[in-house]
Amino acid sequence: MPQLSRIAILCALLSTVPATAGAQKLTMSANSLIAHDANEVFLRVSNRGGFGLALGDADVGNFPTGTLNRYIFGAGLWIGGIGDVDNDGQPDQITTIGYNPTNLADIEWVEGAVGFGRNDPRFRVLDSTNPDDQDDFPATPVATEELFTVYGDRFSTFGSGQSSVPLGVEVRQRSFAFIEADLDTAVIFQWDFLNISDQIRDTGYTIEDLWTGIMLDPDVQVSPVGSVLDDTAAPLAVDGEEVLLIWDSDFSEPGFEGAPGFMAVVPLVNPGGQTTITQLTSQFGANVLIVPTTDSNQYETLAGIAPREPTIVEPGFDLRALIGWGAIDLAPGAVHRTAAAFVWADASGDPPPLLSPLDPTLDQDLPLLADLVAAVRSVRQAYDQRLAGLAALLDFPGEPTPGPGPGFGEPGVVLQNFPNPFTDQTTIQYSIIDAGDVELKVFNIIGREVTTLADGPLEPGEYTAIWDGRSISGVDVPAGVYVIQLVTPAGTSSVRALKSR
Repeated sequence: MPQLSRIAILCALLSTVPATAGAQKLTMSANSLIAHDANEVFLRVSNRGGFGLALGDADVGNFPTGTLNRYIFGAGLWIGGIGDVDNDGQPDQITTIGYNPTNLADIEWVEGAVGFGRNDPRFRVLDSTNPDDQDDFPATPVATEELFTVYGDRFSTFGSGQSSVPLGVEVRQRSFAFIEADLDTAVIFQWDFLNISDQIRDTGYTIEDLWTGIMLDPDVQVSPVGSVLDDTAAPLAVDGEEVLLIWDSDFSEPGFEGAPGFMAVVPLVNPGGQTTITQLTSQFGANVLIVPTTDSNQYETLAGIAPREPTIVEPGFDLRALIGWGAIDLAPGAVHRTAAAFVWADASGDPPPLLSPLDPTLDQDLPLLADLVAAVRSVRQAYDQRLAGLAALLDFPGEPTPGPGPGFGEPGVVLQNFPNPFTDQTTIQYSIIDAGDVELKVFNIIGREVTTLADGPLEPGEYTAIWDGRSISGVDVPAGVYVIQLVTPAGTSSVRALKSR
């Protein structure tokens, strides 16, 4: 009996929804929360782009573990770009999508993906340390703990009555925790963004000037009901690349819980090459920006565009902070990878009574920051060596969802191409079980044939093919997701390949 085709799965995953879907208003289903708690920090992760999520004062899982100091009280993923609002196939209006720690109702990310019901069980947060989820992760783990979840912006979900327009992005999010020294106070996030504009509009479009960012609400408290007005933020260049630094500026406050410490949000993948860091507040304060509430000033703040220019001032308000990195253009069906880490470290040595974000000595050579700077370097190295080369995780872990068409055959008949992502060429290894006619073809994201890599009779054995990223007519195909499909007498097998340019 034929099994299910991976192409069919792909078509089910990206099946077209009505163009009116962007106008729908959805009630959020139950939020899925899993804690990254395998190492020295504790960071809850949701399936709607949020991290931290307003832990209670009595919760021993605050960040860092066992303290009242919530360096991440609430944080979440933001993106912004120029999308197609009038549905003519051309980008025409700034659109932002994100998590708002000031008003939890204003979370615009929706769990799940186009073509699947919103309550599909795979749209919870999957945990590699949970016995029920372990079969959904690679047999050889890349970290002590890995979480995986899927969410997107295919519907308008803004909860405060404001207009919200889908930009056309789905997110595959992986996050990693390690227990070895120098990495045990960090959580690393990796995101693969898929342009799904052709699934929510009549015509797909390139998302122009796409920015990625993290909106953050830290509450470094002195007691369960103490002041949180000394939280502060500043950019810190570590080996020439900026991170967002968070700390409590008044180390001498009575009742300060735990050792003074510092947290950094560290961009790890930034093809756009620009970083912006801004202090914000939910209440009026001299010279500090109010948390933006509309698409235009959200995007201006994310991208550091006047009049919402990055601002760093003395503390004295309940801090919010925003770090953004970009900008890139994302074509329909294309995938953009970015990554960042939350890193924490105790202050090194004896802290002064006060440390201002405007202090001219606030740089990577400040003795107080020695342990944090070392941790940032370790995280960057670990990402480059262990995580940067991971294949884009665009299929869902676990059992595939049935769809129409011929069947998906023996798993592992065609192996994952390498490198993946690739730019100029990629290698595909495949094995033949039974002698007979064999086809190895490449299809684009909507199932159209791009080229043929093998076509004819083969004996049982192992084979290798090279794809140079060109169509059958010799044209260099655009960046995006492609499906490499092997058809043999024993069945059909496929993998996804990501061409990065």
